[in-house]
Amino acid sequence: MRNIMSSTFHPLGPRRIRRGSRQMREKRTAWALIVFSVLLACVELYIVYSAL
Repeated sequence: MRNIMSSTFHPLGPRRIRRGSRQMREKRTAWALIVFSVLLACVELYIVYSAL
């Protein structure tokens, strides 16, 4: 019986790990968006200054 109970509670462990990986994925996505927006701002400034 205890083996059956432990196997039913076993899926709770990977969920916590998935939450951690989800946070890492969200951090990577946030950094990617920040880098992309900075590059876009640099390109925009280059276009504006080249037009002057």
